[in-house]
Amino acid sequence: MIMKEFNPLVSIIIPVYNGENYLKEAIDSALAQTYKNIEIIVVNDGSIDNTEAIAKSYGNKIKYFKKKNGGTSTALNLGIKNMKGKYFSWLSHDDMYYPNKIKRQIDELSKLKNKNTIMMTDLDGINEKYKKIYKTHYIEHINQYPPRAKSFLHPIIYNQTHGCTLLIPKKCFEEVGLFDEKQLVAQDFEFFYRAFSKFPHKLIPEILVTARDSSNRQGRRSHSKGDEEYSALYIKMINNLTEEDYKLLAPSKIEFFKDMKNFFHEAGYTIAYNYIISRMISNLQISSNDIIGNKFNGYDLHLCLRENGMDSKMAVLNKESNDINTIKYDFLKQNSTKNLLTKNFFLESQIIHMHLIHNIIDLNYLPIISKLKPTVITLHDPFFLGGHCVHHFDCEKWKKMCYDCKYLDSEFPLENDISSLNFVIKKENIQRSNVFAIVSSKWMEKKVKQSPIWKNKKIYFLPFGINQNIFKPISEIEKQKKKKELKINLKNKVIMLRADDGKYKGIDIIKNTLNYINEKNLSIIVVGKKNLLNEFKSKFDIHEYGWVKDDKFLAELYQISDLFLMPSKQETFGLMAIEAMSCETLVIALDCSGSALPEVINSPYSGIAVKENEYPNVVVKMIKNNSLRNNLAKKSHEYAMKNYNLECYLEKLINIYLEIIKFHKNNILDNETEVLLSQLKKIQDSELTENTVIFTNNRLLYLYRKLPINFRRKVKRILKFNATSKS
Repeated sequence: MIMKEFNPLVSIIIPVYNGENYLKEAIDSALAQTYKNIEIIVVNDGSIDNTEAIAKSYGNKIKYFKKKNGGTSTALNLGIKNMKGKYFSWLSHDDMYYPNKIKRQIDELSKLKNKNTIMMTDLDGINEKYKKIYKTHYIEHINQYPPRAKSFLHPIIYNQTHGCTLLIPKKCFEEVGLFDEKQLVAQDFEFFYRAFSKFPHKLIPEILVTARDSSNRQGRRSHSKGDEEYSALYIKMINNLTEEDYKLLAPSKIEFFKDMKNFFHEAGYTIAYNYIISRMISNLQISSNDIIGNKFNGYDLHLCLRENGMDSKMAVLNKESNDINTIKYDFLKQNSTKNLLTKNFFLESQIIHMHLIHNIIDLNYLPIISKLKPTVITLHDPFFLGGHCVHHFDCEKWKKMCYDCKYLDSEFPLENDISSLNFVIKKENIQRSNVFAIVSSKWMEKKVKQSPIWKNKKIYFLPFGINQNIFKPISEIEKQKKKKELKINLKNKVIMLRADDGKYKGIDIIKNTLNYINEKNLSIIVVGKKNLLNEFKSKFDIHEYGWVKDDKFLAELYQISDLFLMPSKQETFGLMAIEAMSCETLVIALDCSGSALPEVINSPYSGIAVKENEYPNVVVKMIKNNSLRNNLAKKSHEYAMKNYNLECYLEKLINIYLEIIKFHKNNILDNETEVLLSQLKKIQDSELTENTVIFTNNRLLYLYRKLPINFRRKVKRILKFNATSKS
């Protein structure tokens, strides 16, 4: 059987406006094509020079159309409407084809099963004096990250193509429409975006076109609209990208955004550049640890921000992860906070976000940190509301001023009572700072608003969000399967709890509850500290897993559980509670003044919070009453989906960042600060000595003098502070 030769008609369309200088060269290059089944269409877009005479001199070798001036897109569309070919090839009046341009594209197209493929080539760039000034190697950009070869959009979004190198099936126009005549400058890539989104392309890595960098290019008269039109187009493209698109375009979303930032800067697309900068937001998260407490100490947030295109870095005292963007920094070293001001990761950040910084940041530097950079702190507990305690228990001195602390042996124990001095240091430095606060619960927001330390400071309410693609319900069949895998009796009810012998976590309430329960068919899943419930191993089927760092496995434990017990006496939020709720597991918490959990679990409408003496009875009731338990569990899941979604959390956080950055730029950043930043960059990563900054001791003296008289003697004795010193 003889294969029919692939010999389709190709229409070469030449839009021209005032092209007398180069039009002849363009037409001649089209006529010189070694592939002969072509038609050449010249569209005169209202030229007022000798264009028409040049075009007509070719007689019937070309098809000639004349119209009023309307822009490149109108000229192209007139040519397309009158073309007879199955393929369209654009030739600008000041560009030229090499003789084998069309033939090579048709030859390669003939080998493809899908004849509706857009063909691409490389090109030479020349100036008006015919000097070669560049040549493209589009394949190199693909080879830098091979998955790009599978991306439909790669050539368009990375600007790795040129209109005159393309061979486009006529079917493209039939399906996606013609060039947009409202676009005066970006008509080419606006159409390409629509075409490449639907049709595959193939690159022939050969130079088959010469493109002229001419001052008289059609459309340059509208150059002032280029920023507006191309920026709008690229912003639209970026907003429409799927997660799969990102994976094919760059190694990570952050790398893609960096590529776009550089491209927009070089191209002069200022609107798109500012947009991508707002999407990236270079930020520095600061906390004590990364892995320990990763879900609330800023580490998981840092990773999530990077996954979503943010240029995030993190500085921690104790680093356990292998994340290259997490920096181990010795915050306990002398002058560490002072030296932080010279670090590259600090100076290059647009915003500083502090988390668990208890006793690792010298607050005397907080005013200057927040003057140099927009600064926000997530208040994970009430530590920064008082002079010593992480949690205040029944004490309310923090509402006015801490003194004679009765909890000196609590977290961060004090040998001597300097709670009043710590209180004043916190108050003075936070009040002098341009620092903002984020709280995750209304319970915590109320406390912060009652604190004189945070008087008149902006407080953002932002509940945490979790990945509900991981923490989600499963079917009853899947539950039974997972129970079997974990060797849990399929007939047993399952209670899950966190074992922690800290003062606030309610291990005593859990033990009282387990003593009270007489159910035989009961399995207990324990995460956290092991061996705290050894006394119950003969009574219940206990499964201990320690601290679970694998979220997928942790989610499985919630998913097979009927109840999650969380009787914390002090809890600012409670991430485990919202994880359980998201898995459609009922949470039973403690109703007490020291915990935000009743609010977080939406008790009594979804979760349940009860007084300590009622706790065992309610747990037993929920074990036995399947209908009530399941109904509340479903309501818990609905509430969690609405209020603790990770995407919503990130969107709100980014808006907070942008608001704080804008405020800092408009109200804080001044010439003095800019000079200081420039000077710090000159001594970047230098280790500053004791005498580099001189105000610290004077500041202590000032704070000492702010103390009530009856506290000064005690502070003087404890610190051996020379109250008359001026140094």
